[in-house]
Amino acid sequence: MILPIWNSVYQQRQNEELQALIDKIEKNTQEDISSVVIFDLDGTLFDNRPRTLHILTEIASRYEEKVPQLANVIDRHRDLSLFEYSVANTLANLNVDDPEEVEFIKEKWQHRFFSDEYQKYDIPIPGACKYVNKIHKAGATVIYLTGRDAPRMLVGAIESLRLFGFPIGILGTMMIVKEVFEEQDEVFKRNVTQYLKRLGKVEGIFENEPANSNLLQEEFPESQSFFVLTQHREDAPPLNDGISVLKDFRITRK
Repeated sequence: MILPIWNSVYQQRQNEELQALIDKIEKNTQEDISSVVIFDLDGTLFDNRPRTLHILTEIASRYEEKVPQLANVIDRHRDLSLFEYSVANTLANLNVDDPEEVEFIKEKWQHRFFSDEYQKYDIPIPGACKYVNKIHKAGATVIYLTGRDAPRMLVGAIESLRLFGFPIGILGTMMIVKEVFEEQDEVFKRNVTQYLKRLGKVEGIFENEPANSNLLQEEFPESQSFFVLTQHREDAPPLNDGISVLKDFRITRK
């Protein structure tokens, strides 16, 4: 997918659709109808490219003799546009192409990236924290539905949300993560949907992976589904019709 040149028309559409969801939840709350809004984390509420930048910088510093190409370039390449969903693509963008070095970096990167410790280096997508708080204040139950796993990433995920001021650990919030790392994200999220249907009326879905966005839209066809166009898998399917594309979570005022 290619993001259109963002102009006032697209921004106005984003403003209206994001605000409409808040209005719908407020109306449900007044009528004693339970609302649920589902938010993914990586690439949806958070930009995790800074996490990868920090990890690669650490690897270059700690293992300089084993990663000479990375050590030579990492301090000169701080442009996050070079950092992609795939760490292999990121290394290629940085001109790190020695096969042994790339494999070594990937191994060290994976161990760190999928851990509690390094999630604190993520930064929120613009407007995300403010918007999630508005959704919560309007009366919705905020569900953080993420492919992060409990054994290695639950603590870090909660700490990261709390660090940036997202509602977490209080009435009207819930974190749902995978029991094991190896479970496919799409399988995990599909299996969770039956439980989510018992919590209330799902009014909003926010995702950045087309496959997940499509399956959640199909499971909750009456909800408003949003796709945050950040980073996603290269082999992602086309996005279903009827899913709104967002640049970020900001509602701008004239």
